Amino acid sequence: MQDDPFARAVERAQATEQAQADAVRRRRQQQWSSGNRTAFRTHATVFVAVNLLLFMIWLTTWQLAGGTDYPWFLWPLLGWGVGLAAHYAAVRNHLTGQPPKASAQQPSAPSKAEELARLADLHRAGSLSDEEFTAAKAELLGTP
Repeated sequence: MQDDPFARAVERAQATEQAQADAVRRRRQQQWSSGNRTAFRTHATVFVAVNLLLFMIWLTTWQLAGGTDYPWFLWPLLGWGVGLAAHYAAVRNHLTGQPPKASAQQPSAPSKAEELARLADLHRAGSLSDEEFTAAKAELLGTP
């Protein structure tokens, strides 16, 4: 930890902001994952139920036709199966609990205007005294 009161105030504020942002990110990720799991389970359940019903209809007509009816139920089974596989591929990280891949982009350094706005917010919140704010602003702007 630094001896400079301004640096300590900035570290505290940054740690608090980071903790809040992490908590919000985790909560959103959990909600998104839960919704994806529910949607996929619903899709898979309807897929199985409808295709079983189509198979039973085909089986009934097959028996009535004396065993010569074409197995037409395979076409909707295959077509919908491709859709279900695509759905699984889109949400598999949420279903298996794997964390999403990290983004390749690094966060950019804040501009002087953003730093000044952050300093002003810290000053208004009482984290910085008038003297600390004035000194930090002068340091940021490069004025003595």
